[in-house]
Amino acid sequence: MSTEPDIGKVDEAREAEKQVSTMQDQLSKEVASWSQERRYHASDPVIASPQPAIQRPSPRLTKKARAAPPPGQSASVRGKPFRMSYDGMTQAEYTRYLFGRGVR
Repeated sequence: MSTEPDIGKVDEAREAEKQVSTMQDQLSKEVASWSQERRYHASDPVIASPQPAIQRPSPRLTKKARAAPPPGQSASVRGKPFRMSYDGMTQAEYTRYLFGRGVR
């Protein structure tokens, strides 16, 4: 085992330190430019002057009443309920067809 440091590791360490230094310099430059820009815009108002609120009608008040159903129909009758379609057959015909095939 030698007492001399590995030359490759020393070069890597120097390169890493150089990159860190370069990144810190770049970051310092960016922060300085941001600070300068912020000072430039410091005279601008942060909060805009309030504008008058727009009055909109309440949605509860704008609901329209439903029209009354025609006199010949009651309100509860709306048509036939949903039914399955058995290829044009009624449910009774389809049941007979199934029993004819032996299905229980």
